Amino acid sequence: TVGRMDGAFFVSRSELLSWLNSTFDLNVSKVELCANGAVYCQIIDACHPGAIQMKKVNWMARDGHQCVPNYKLLQQGFDKSGIQRHIDVDKLVRGKYQDNLEMLQWIKTYYERTAQGADYDATARRF
Repeated sequence: TVGRMDGAFFVSRSELLSWLNSTFDLNVSKVELCANGAVYCQIIDACHPGAIQMKKVNWMARDGHQCVPNYKLLQQGFDKSGIQRHIDVDKLVRGKYQDNLEMLQWIKTYYERTAQGADYDATARRF
C-alpha cells in the first residue's frame, strides 16, 4: 500500500505528465485532463492486461455523466486485479488539480511496482 508520506506523493506534475505521455503515447498537457478516467484505465490495463475492457473506455468523455462509465470500468479492473483502493469518482470527475494529481501519483507508483515490463502497445489497446 502507498501511504500519504510515500515518495509517490512527491512526484512533480511535469514528471508525471512526461512519464504519462512517453509511456502511453499520449499528449496530456494538464493533470486535470485525466479526470475522465480513461488514462487511469489505460495504466491499469498496462499492469494487468485484459483487466479493463479498453474498447469500452470513452476517451472523449468530458462531462461527469460521460466519465462515470470509465470509472465503473476502472473499478471492475481493480476488482479483477485484487486492488483494494477506493476511487472517489465524485472528486475526480470534477477535474480538480489536487485530486487528480494524487490519483496520478498513486497510480504511477502502482504501475512501477506491478507492471511486468513486457511490450505494451498503448495505442493499439485503445482502439
